[in-house]
Amino acid sequence: MNFKLIVFSSLLTAIIGATIGFAVGELFKPKFSSQIYQDIHRQYSVIGGVGGLVVGGCQEVIRQLKKQRDEEDRERREASVQKGESE
Repeated sequence: MNFKLIVFSSLLTAIIGATIGFAVGELFKPKFSSQIYQDIHRQYSVIGGVGGLVVGGCQEVIRQLKKQRDEEDRERREASVQKGESE
């Protein structure tokens, strides 16, 4: 597996998730003034970033495992075709 690609994909989707979380926090900012609601955009950014990190990493791992499995299937089919020709 290409771990550099997994890390890159994770970080890229984490940045996208954090940006979306920040935007959601700013767009739907509550009108309350208690301490919990003052930094709501920061909390949404962290949640979006962590969610993006997990989703991006999982998506890239699945993509690489599928590619690996497809290559193994192709090699297996080629071997069975060659075995059938040699008989």
